Amino acid sequence: MRKYMKYIAAGLVIMIGASCEKIQETTENEIKEIAYDGYGVPMSFKAKGQDVMKSDIDVGASAIVWDSDDAIAIYDGSQLREFSVSSRSNGNKIATFSGSAADVSTYYSVTPYSAATLDTDIKVTIPATQTVIGDHCVDGEAMVATATVAAGADISFTNQFSLLKISLSGSDIVSVTLTGKSDEAICGEKVLSTSDGTFSGTPEGKTINLVYKASKEGAYGAFPSGDYFVVLWPGEFTNGFKLIMTKSDGSKAIKSTSADVTFALNSGANASTIDDVTTWVPNTITTANQLKMWRRVAEYYTEGEEVKLGADINLEGYVWEPVSSYFGIFDGQNHKIYNFTINSDASRVGFISTLGNADNAATLKDVVFGSSNGTSADGASSINATGANSQYVAVVGYVRNSIVSGVKNFMPVTASTDVNRSHAIAGIVGSVNSNGLVENCINNAAITDNSTYANFAGSAIGGIVGQINGSNSQINGSTNNGDVINYCPDVCYVGGIVGLGGVGQSGNVIENCLNTATVNNAAASLQHISDGTCKLGDGVEWQIGVGGIVGVMGNMSIIKCSNEGVINQSKKVVEGSAYTALGKETDTRPALGGIAGVACRSGATIKGCTNSNNVRYISEDQDSAAMGGILGVAVNSGKTCSVLITKADDGTRTTNSGKLSEQDSGGVATSYSMYIGGIVGLGASSNLTVSYCDNSGNIRSKQSQNAGNFRFGGIMGTAEGASIDNCTNSGYIQAHGGGTSVGAQVGGICGGPNGQDAAAVTNCVNTGTVGIYKAKNDSYAGGILACWTTNKTTVTNCINKGLITAGNMNSYPTYRSVQTNQNIYYGGLFGKVHNNSAQTKNVTGCYVACDMLVRSGNLKYKGIIFGKLSGSSKAVTIGTSESPVGIVNTTTVTYGTDANPSVNTVNSITSLNEAYPFLSGDTSSFYSSSSPGSTDESMLKYYLQIVTPATAGIE
Repeated sequence: MRKYMKYIAAGLVIMIGASCEKIQETTENEIKEIAYDGYGVPMSFKAKGQDVMKSDIDVGASAIVWDSDDAIAIYDGSQLREFSVSSRSNGNKIATFSGSAADVSTYYSVTPYSAATLDTDIKVTIPATQTVIGDHCVDGEAMVATATVAAGADISFTNQFSLLKISLSGSDIVSVTLTGKSDEAICGEKVLSTSDGTFSGTPEGKTINLVYKASKEGAYGAFPSGDYFVVLWPGEFTNGFKLIMTKSDGSKAIKSTSADVTFALNSGANASTIDDVTTWVPNTITTANQLKMWRRVAEYYTEGEEVKLGADINLEGYVWEPVSSYFGIFDGQNHKIYNFTINSDASRVGFISTLGNADNAATLKDVVFGSSNGTSADGASSINATGANSQYVAVVGYVRNSIVSGVKNFMPVTASTDVNRSHAIAGIVGSVNSNGLVENCINNAAITDNSTYANFAGSAIGGIVGQINGSNSQINGSTNNGDVINYCPDVCYVGGIVGLGGVGQSGNVIENCLNTATVNNAAASLQHISDGTCKLGDGVEWQIGVGGIVGVMGNMSIIKCSNEGVINQSKKVVEGSAYTALGKETDTRPALGGIAGVACRSGATIKGCTNSNNVRYISEDQDSAAMGGILGVAVNSGKTCSVLITKADDGTRTTNSGKLSEQDSGGVATSYSMYIGGIVGLGASSNLTVSYCDNSGNIRSKQSQNAGNFRFGGIMGTAEGASIDNCTNSGYIQAHGGGTSVGAQVGGICGGPNGQDAAAVTNCVNTGTVGIYKAKNDSYAGGILACWTTNKTTVTNCINKGLITAGNMNSYPTYRSVQTNQNIYYGGLFGKVHNNSAQTKNVTGCYVACDMLVRSGNLKYKGIIFGKLSGSSKAVTIGTSESPVGIVNTTTVTYGTDANPSVNTVNSITSLNEAYPFLSGDTSSFYSSSSPGSTDESMLKYYLQIVTPATAGIE
């Protein structure tokens, strides 16, 4: 049914099926033949519409008239049936509608037919977009009316709408948008009761957009000057309403009322002339006043509508209220907006709170915030989240299905102590949801979280993006130069580019990004595993991630990203009693990585990335922690997630040159484990692959550690079933104890105790110095592995050229401090060989080309191949006849005497006879002094050869 308006001498008339000005009323019957659909019984109803009451919209004598192509909906108890006009009479005020329906006693009717749908109930819709066509004044498809009618009776429709009359004095307006100041629901669906004809439910639509077409089939265009009507559900506008006008050139203006306005049923209100405003927002903004006006109308831009900056804007100390939502294109054209602050207690805080949504794409691009010259901060601008419910904080609070490109931020971003909920803050975007793109952005400002919120919710802080919380988003070509500092105990995800990266989602990518700033978790962060609600999955112990690129990553890719900033955990992670008042248990451990802190989902991939600065952990009576030059921990609750760290598709290898160190701020009395690796700290996943990676960063533990265990490796601290291939380490590795019960497992490629071995180590080379100093519990150091377990790890084509030492590397590279003999087992390949069951793996194609600096007279614990054999008495074989283990003839063993360990005796290994006394630590058990070169093959069998450097391929 179409309803139109015509002006007559007596006032305003509402009609159906006529134009506003050129109506030709038909007085005789028009009879059409109706094709029935074969359902039920053919029948007809005479229908009359309800006149609109006189009100302040100046409705005078009026009538409803019907158009020949109108249709109504008839509900017969099971279906909505379409009935069409078969004849009209009485000046078209009465129409006969014909169709077919079930034979029942009572029917329910809705006009127009297009407004009605049937689910379990009849739903009636006033549309959010209303189109005026030709000479008409209103969209008739929006003017809904309903009726209850007995079988055989006439229909008398009751109008269910209200009207707002607007007048346009010009002829360049292409749309008018109506919305209430208090977000009143004014359009969308309501449910029609078939028992009493009443409506229920709250419609969802809060804006109505009125547009114009010269003809039904024509394009959208500008309204002719005149009066028009917006159709809405009846109700009250608290504090009035707003009308936003758009011209054909994209300019916008707003006109509003401030008093309460009632839109009564079948009546309405008159807004009078609305396009007589003096301030319009042009499509190119050049003044502060225009930008302030844009803020008022920004949420009414639609997808594709564009506004540009045509000049730098000095806001002169203005306190900017965030734009609630934006769906257009804001192109800064590299101009600057500066000298302003954002102090907001909104849930989404920023220049723009929300950019885009699931249905509408938006863009913010090429804007400089908080700088007058584009190179330094103005010293006045800042973004501050001040409310208890502030959630997403940045230049843009929240992005979905939209683009942020070329944005530069110099405005410090701070979450205040008042923030009291889970949150995500950053320099550019607080939270990126699905299908977001953040590209070529630069953050130059400090990001600081001062919130005291502590509720295990898992908040995030990042230099560019706080969190990615959806799928198929990309962070490309962006740089963070602002320090990222967290003081909030609820923040568990801290990253130089992204805090939390898409846990539980897929298809997210961080590529070609750079962090140059310090990333510091300075909080007593906490997280929980006991109630199954943590973001990383129930049972995942490593839930606190601090990374140069991302704190915690899920099923996502990090490609060719670089970190040049210090990564720092500078305060203890709280466990247990410190937060018992919260009523939750905690079992948490921090993981730090030059690229990522934690990878906790299958599909996590790091390719061609580089870390070149220090990763540091300063403990204060701390629980276990892990650090990696690239990744701190790879883990999920089942320890089976598939994680790949490798070279980029163009061959760029993944590298770390940053120093990894544990530092002490006062001594540690409790036992815990430290996992540190040049590439990965803890690989707690059997599906982790580390390949084509290089570490040159040095690894150091604290000097005053009193208890606990060190698991250090040039590539991985501990592997737990991971595969390591084509990797090199040239950094020195030292576990430095000094307390009463320190144990260490250190490897040039991989550390870790037996039971947490790699599945395979192939084509790897260590040239870095490996050592343990002042450990008291049994400890192991190997040029390739701390421990080789004979039924778990295949070792193939690996070379150790690194010095194996018991010296103190505080004096590196001279190591002249004396190490007294403790239970520390050293080996050119392995610290320990563990043979707890029948051997199924072997060591083939490997070479030892190192110096052994024992500095202790007792050789029991030091060997060219390994330091100790443990486990059962089953035989161990090292090498094969086809692929023996090679000892390069430059290898030396240097040791002292028990009386004077510092007196050096140097043994050059140039033959197998010279090698056999030094092959393994417990030498007396394995070789015969009466027959040099022979071993007790019931325990150990070697396949060895002495080779030159050229043969080993290490010249």
